[in-house]
This record gives sequence, C-alpha cells and structure tokens, in this order.
Amino acid sequence: MKDTILLNNLFNGKYIEENIGGEIINIYQSDNGNYYVYANPYGNISKKWDNKIEYVLFIRSVGNGVVKITAKAKIEEHINPNSIFSKENSKQKLTNQEQKKYIDNNDIKYGGVKLNNLGSWSEYFLTFKAETIHKAKTDIYLATNDNLKDFTILKGINKINNQSQKLYIEATNDNYKILKDIIENKNLWNKEPVEKVNDEEKRDNCESFLSIIKKENDELVNSNLLSYFLENDEKFWSDFVIKVLKITDKNIVHGKPKITRESVGNIDLLIKIGGHAIVIENKIKSGINGRENNGYSQLEKYVKIADEYCKKNSILKLHFYILRPDYNNEEYKAFNKGEKYKEIKYSNIYEIIENRESGFYFDEFKKVVKKHSSEYDNELFEIMNERFIKQIKKNNK
Repeated sequence: MKDTILLNNLFNGKYIEENIGGEIINIYQSDNGNYYVYANPYGNISKKWDNKIEYVLFIRSVGNGVVKITAKAKIEEHINPNSIFSKENSKQKLTNQEQKKYIDNNDIKYGGVKLNNLGSWSEYFLTFKAETIHKAKTDIYLATNDNLKDFTILKGINKINNQSQKLYIEATNDNYKILKDIIENKNLWNKEPVEKVNDEEKRDNCESFLSIIKKENDELVNSNLLSYFLENDEKFWSDFVIKVLKITDKNIVHGKPKITRESVGNIDLLIKIGGHAIVIENKIKSGINGRENNGYSQLEKYVKIADEYCKKNSILKLHFYILRPDYNNEEYKAFNKGEKYKEIKYSNIYEIIENRESGFYFDEFKKVVKKHSSEYDNELFEIMNERFIKQIKKNNK
C-alpha cells in the first residue's frame, strides 16, 4: 500500500561537482512521455519502503535547518524493488542488468539517447515511474524549529536534510497530513508538468564577463552594478521601485535617486530620494554578519545607523530591504530588527529586465541577475545540466 511521502535532497554532494548526478532526470519528462524518478544518492531506497512510496518531494537545503521544496512526483510504480544497494555487502549482486532491461523494454530515452548511455552514476538509473512531476511555482519551506516564522514546521524531527538524503513520512505520522496538504494545494505548483529535454535550448550561463573573471558572486561588484543602473537608467529605476520594492509614492518613482555605497556605516546601498531613505542589504552567498547570542547583528546595526542618518538629513521615512539570490534563504527575521526588513530576490529584478535591451553593460548585468535568479546555485545545478545536454549531443553525433 502506497502511504509514505519521501523527502529527497537533490543536487548535493561532492560527486556532482565533476559528474552528472542521476537526479538530473527528475527535472525532465522522458522522450516516451513518461516521468521517471532517481532517488538520490544511489538511486535506490531501503527495502523496508518497497512499494510504499506515494509521493516524492524534492528538496534543497537553504541553511539553518531549513529546506525548500522544489518539485513533487506522484509515484505510479517502484522499479525493481527487490534489489537493494548495500555498501556494506560488497558481494551482493546489484540490479544493473535488471535496470537496463527495464530501460530497453520501455524505450526510456532523453534527447534521443537511452538513459543507460548517459552516465553510470551507480548500478541504478531510475527508482520510480511517476504519474507526473511538477515544479513548485512559489517558495515552499520546511523547518523543524518553532521559532522560525513563515515556514511550515515539521514536528518531532531533528533534521529534515539528513546524511542519507532521504526522509520517510508515513501516513501514521502527524507530519503526513501537513505535507499532503502542501502536495494537494494547486496554488503552489506549476499547472504543467516538467517538459522534455531540449538540446537546442540556448545555454549561456558561462558567457558573461563577470563569470570569466570569477566575480559573479562578488557582493561588492553586484552592488556597484545595481547602483549604477538605478542612478542612470530612469526606466529601470521606476520599474524597480514599483515592481520590486512595491513603493508607489510618485516622488520616489519619478525622482532622481542619490545612492551611497558602503560609506554610511557599511550599508550596501543607501538611497536618498524625495524625503525617503531606502536601505538595501545585498546578500549573495554570505549570511547575516555580526551575530551575537542576544539577537544582535548587522541588521540591528544598520537600523540604528539609518535612523541617525535620517535625523541629520531631515529624512521623513525609512525603508529596509534584504536582496538575495533565489537559492539563498537564510532566516533573517530571527535577529533583532529583522522584522523591519522586506525580502526581495534577484528573480524580482530579472522579471523587469529580461526583455530589455540597453547596450553591452546592461546585457552583462542581466546575465549576472539571471544567474542569481535560479532556484539552485548555478555553479552546482546549471553546470551539471550543461554536462547532461553535452552528453546527449555527444551520443547523437
């Protein structure tokens, strides 16, 4: 009886730094129109759970014990459930031949290439056949700490993202209903399932100048770029204010911003305009700095500095924001004054510039914003996906 939800952590570990991880198939529909699931890390599950998995939720760790749900799969069939991979039992016959036979019988291909010709990440190439796989269309976070706000809390679990990369939630577990409600909430998921591989899709994640000089993740460089275009591109400024910051005050929207960079108490961007001051703290891969056990951090420090600045400069109102990549979701509201900050993401910026053309430098800015708009860290996911496409093209020659 299928009555268990499997939480499976994807795109994780040293192996995929140099290889194609088997979990890459979880983001694509196969050529035959079906959906197959590879359970990280070895493509198998413990025999205890044979034929019991009802759904798989794909998760990614975002730090501080919090995970983000990126997709869901409704399981139709457990493939070769009688074979178990055991690192301890080196004499045990694995299921390689059974898997290849299943792949041949069902003509499982991606981009015209048989699955077993796209890599040999383990003796297993697939774990389940799914009815569908749908990506999340909004942020869905799970945590175990009751003190974390705005997250779905799982009870009685020490760690969601454990060493095995798998967490099984049975129907008798109180958390089962919590997860089932998430799964069945249509507002959380893309209406259409994942698509087939398109090996002609343009992939330019490594073509930016900043990627060449290894500065894509440099907060100083990114803040300088953002500051430059906010000051010098009127359309970008107005779109940024209205659509990203969600500010409608006409004095701000149509005004000329004056931006200081790290000269006022090391605040990343302090924007003065129309009797207002806008504080933006830009976090890419770093966390909140200056933490102390009493909840003090740079967030509280910047609030005090900005308050003093406003008094000296006759500024009427302050606005606080944290700008972060979509893959960086540290819980900042746990710190003192954290509630004053609103979160904005690089994808919010990319939405307003994706279809704009404004010269070479703006194009370079778009590329770095696109990189940080990914739900995964591109250095891990996009590079592995690129290897997958290259392997398909190599086999099709």
